[in-house]
Amino acid sequence: MGLLVCVASVFVVTSLAAAAAGSVLLAEVAADGRTPTVRRFARLFRAALAHPVAVLAPAGLLAVGGVDVVAVLGGLPGGRAFGAVLGAVLAALLAAGLRGAAAWRPGRRWPEVLTAAGRETVLDWRGSAGLVTAIVVVAVVVGQAPAFVVVAPGLLVLAAVAVSAR
Repeated sequence: MGLLVCVASVFVVTSLAAAAAGSVLLAEVAADGRTPTVRRFARLFRAALAHPVAVLAPAGLLAVGGVDVVAVLGGLPGGRAFGAVLGAVLAALLAAGLRGAAAWRPGRRWPEVLTAAGRETVLDWRGSAGLVTAIVVVAVVVGQAPAFVVVAPGLLVLAAVAVSAR
């Protein structure tokens, strides 16, 4: 399943929909032992992409994050402090996105799912800290051994489903 999420996330802007499809498959495996299939993943992925927010949210995060990183690296006054705050905000947004992906189900609309996920990110700070830790660990592992990039998205989906199921 991690490979399916990775392949579906190649365009980056499809990463939210790919994570949502993977989380549904993982939840089905955990709930009733249903065997995940590529066909089921493809159906879920298409359903997750049906709403434009599924593409616009990752694109917006990528654009804003990229501009902010360029500003910090470009010598923005107070850039070091701003960089630390920016890192924390981006980690929280990624955690909220993972929570949203874990909460999405076919038939649910992305704006409502992401709004609830943002609320949960703040209210369940322990779960959010766990997700941020997972993001950091996966980033370090992929940085040290780039071959793990293939399974990294699946590991993040697994962390998100585990946090939402606890």
